[in-house]
Amino acid sequence: MPLFRFARRGANWEEDLPIEELQKREFKSKHGGPDLRPSVYELDGQTGPLLRAYAEHAHHIDPPTRALAIESSVKDRAVQTTPGKLAFAFVRDQHREILLNDEADLLALISELVAKGGEGRIPIPKQDVIAYARQRIEEHDPEWTAAAAAPDARSWLIKLRKP
Repeated sequence: MPLFRFARRGANWEEDLPIEELQKREFKSKHGGPDLRPSVYELDGQTGPLLRAYAEHAHHIDPPTRALAIESSVKDRAVQTTPGKLAFAFVRDQHREILLNDEADLLALISELVAKGGEGRIPIPKQDVIAYARQRIEEHDPEWTAAAAAPDARSWLIKLRKP
């Protein structure tokens, strides 16, 4: 099954950035260095699972006008199943990390992803994310209901609770 990474900022992938700059913008660890274990999700690539995974992945932010899923399947690199830390079982279960040896390996991976061009880049519109979340809340999905009621819930999610 293909692997997908959600861009931190879709525009980074549309600009003609040097690979090193793209690494700094999109593949930076929590500590500021290169991320040698980039997160991906193992998904079938159909619209439904991609939308669900992104909505759950990004429920704690204000969704951008257009998010971007990047097909990130890799050859000759180890991929490890790692439980995600989010409140949603689906994305926790689908979360993986690509295990890279060093910064040169990371830059090679980024080069491979850039070389694909627009192929394998799937836009996810904000209105689809909101519609998905609204439907889940209206259907009393326990995970979405809890996320919308959380003390740190974003305003867009709180608004969906109101009739």
